[in-house]
Amino acid sequence: MNWLIDTNVLLRFADDSSPEHGTAATAVEHLLASGNTLYIGSQVLVEFWAVATRPESANGLGWSTTTAADVVRALRDQFPLLNDTPDVLDRWFELVERRQVAGKRVHDARLAALLLVHGVRQLLTFNTTDFSQDWGVDAVHPTRLAHTPTE
Repeated sequence: MNWLIDTNVLLRFADDSSPEHGTAATAVEHLLASGNTLYIGSQVLVEFWAVATRPESANGLGWSTTTAADVVRALRDQFPLLNDTPDVLDRWFELVERRQVAGKRVHDARLAALLLVHGVRQLLTFNTTDFSQDWGVDAVHPTRLAHTPTE
């Protein structure tokens, strides 16, 4: 099965000091050990960079741009990238217009559009409620996988 890793999971996966690092890492390891393919997207990497390089006092990780660049390179080596295409923008616009999505949720709708265009239905995210079920995406919290034994 194919999955997209959301920014919030990727941040915790990459940050050993995060209290949720173990949950994120275990979920990712479980999915990989079960033969799944885990993808990242350019939007996820942009959001990752923004949080990683933002000061801790502003709810960021406080990493230098050099550290962030090293981690992004490593993540790109580890996970294939779902490419943005003109179809992603078209699908996003269809979602936000038809579902009347507004404010910050438009970013979540864009991730949903990326998934739908590429035929990926599974999203690994700590923010499952951010993704409307009528968008056609199954948002799964890492704790649902972190405690599931690998077969």
